[in-house]
Amino acid sequence: MKLAYFIQTNMEQLLEDWEDAAVDIAPELTGEDSRALRDHARSMLEFISEDLLTPQTNRESALKALGKGRYPAPIAAESHGSDRHMQGLSMVQMLQELQALRARVTRAWGDKQGGLTAKDFDELVRFNEAIDQLSINSVSGYSERKDQETHLIETILRASLDPAAIFDPAGRLLFLNMAMADLVNALPRDAIGKTPHELGLDFATEFHSEITTTATTGQTQRGEFHHCLPSGRELDLDCQFVPVFNDRNEVEAVVKTSRDITERKQTEYQAWRNANYDSLTGIPNRRLFLDRLEQTVLEAQRKDSSFALLFMDLDRFKQANDQLGHESGDRLLAQVARRVSSNVRAMDTVARLGGDEFTLILKETGRSGAKEAARALLTSLEQAFDVDTHRVHISGSIGLTLFPDDGTDVDTLMHNADQAMYTAKEQGGQQVQAYEAWMAQSESEHMRLNRELDEALRENQLEVYYQPIIDIRSGAVSGAEALLRWNHPAKGLLTPAAFLSVTEQSGMTDSINAYVLEQAVTCSVRWRDPSNGAFPINLNESPASFFTRTLVDEWRARLMHVGLDESRLTMELTPDSLNYIRASGFNPIDSFGLAGMRLHLAIDDFGIEPFSLLALQEFRMESVKVDRELIKNAGQGGNADQILEAIIAMAHAINIQVVAVGVETDEQLQFLSQAGCDHAQGFLFSRPLRQDDFEALLRRDRQKNPS
Repeated sequence: MKLAYFIQTNMEQLLEDWEDAAVDIAPELTGEDSRALRDHARSMLEFISEDLLTPQTNRESALKALGKGRYPAPIAAESHGSDRHMQGLSMVQMLQELQALRARVTRAWGDKQGGLTAKDFDELVRFNEAIDQLSINSVSGYSERKDQETHLIETILRASLDPAAIFDPAGRLLFLNMAMADLVNALPRDAIGKTPHELGLDFATEFHSEITTTATTGQTQRGEFHHCLPSGRELDLDCQFVPVFNDRNEVEAVVKTSRDITERKQTEYQAWRNANYDSLTGIPNRRLFLDRLEQTVLEAQRKDSSFALLFMDLDRFKQANDQLGHESGDRLLAQVARRVSSNVRAMDTVARLGGDEFTLILKETGRSGAKEAARALLTSLEQAFDVDTHRVHISGSIGLTLFPDDGTDVDTLMHNADQAMYTAKEQGGQQVQAYEAWMAQSESEHMRLNRELDEALRENQLEVYYQPIIDIRSGAVSGAEALLRWNHPAKGLLTPAAFLSVTEQSGMTDSINAYVLEQAVTCSVRWRDPSNGAFPINLNESPASFFTRTLVDEWRARLMHVGLDESRLTMELTPDSLNYIRASGFNPIDSFGLAGMRLHLAIDDFGIEPFSLLALQEFRMESVKVDRELIKNAGQGGNADQILEAIIAMAHAINIQVVAVGVETDEQLQFLSQAGCDHAQGFLFSRPLRQDDFEALLRRDRQKNPS
């Protein structure tokens, strides 16, 4: 039987054989992928049978072997190659398919013939010529698809505004777009063939290592790199390294794509700095100081070395602050921080704990060296400070303790330095006092306050006062701010500024937060309005801690316990706290998770401390409380009026209400009303009141302003 007729009469069986061969060569083709190409194979076998039945000359035979036969191979051959490329097969696998088809057809025909004779050889040659032509066309389709993809990739990379490049496995540049050329400060033609080191990249070593790892492992790598352009501009790049495989599954190139994350890194750094550095002085705050102290303890243990911890409290600062005013006092503290920092080594740490208290860590220092350094600090403080138009004279009291002689853990060292500092204060100040064992038996004012506060919690000496918040349009009481007070048995009524700082080391912060929350929830329910809605109450976040998941959980549990359908409690955050929780990735609004109820947040001290406006919407702020320093000058036609008008307009544009704090005069209230401010709070309306007194005020207000 002629081979052409054999193919035509046994088409279906040959197609099954062809499919089996394709799956043997590329098991990933099992299923729809292999059956989808049956039409290609049918078309190619029909071309072969037709070609065998068509007479041809020797020249036509030679041309056909080059893929230039009189009758062009069917488009199915090119589609076969194109589809195989899209399916991820190599060119070798694709050619193996056609070779397997050749072998199976000739074997099946030979079996049918009972063996091939000499007169069958001409047909066999013609058959092989046709297979060769199909192979060439299939390769052409495969290559065209590959070239097209390469062209598209290069076009995408060239058009990208982010730096992109292709390197060979040895790290030599094969391709780069204009953004990458700008990064390396070279023309594309001059950069081709160079390595990261030759391109002058700041991160060349790490960059080349990522290319090598990608080429060696065949796995995608990712890394962040910092680079300084010749102009001085600094960039942060998030780079991805993707391997490119050849037909033998070997990595033949590495594609590097980049994303400019400079703005994100700057935002993250600023948020971290806001959380760890004192906004007034620019030196580390308590949070960063404690972290560094822990690290210094571990380092000293490894090195078997000593270090000194110093606590410094300024003498006569309160008098200077009272005489000069709050703003000048702040500038004095900033000058103190700069002067102290300039008198220690770069390896040491100067931090501000709060108020006029500073701490220092002097690394690799013995007792005598620490005393000498402390005395030098006192000498530098005795030199007058120029604050505004005043010359100010202050001094300091320093307590000193040594690791490991006096203590080997953070708590002990903090306690010892604190004891030594208060001993120096009690002995008249303006001196250095090293910790001594006998001090462990004495009780400083700081420790006494800590003990008394613990007793206050047990003996119900703490009390929550309420200051009304007024709706400026109606004049009615629209809410209240809960303010903690301590009825001290000897010192009288104390505000949080006098005692909350001691809770940072005592672990009482959570207990105090829980107490204030319980009182506020109780009053919010008790003072329901005529429509049975809970009464709005604002709570101050404790200055002793940032807003945490623990506090959110406490809110959730408390509100569920009392069965509030809608929470009317608002937590007031400082700008520093807002920046910190953003940097930590913690969103209290999303974490609250009570059906039908949401957590309400507000920003306190608005207009003074920097923060992101985007955060107002990100955390769905209810209101902003304008800092009292701005309100103090309201209504006088100065800069404060312009700033307040801008704040109110900006807040209203994003559906946030504005509360003016510290309103004390009718002139201030009149200006705020004209500027469109929503609420006001201050002595003009009422001082903070005990619970019973506020309840009586609220009752009178509701009779006067019925809903």
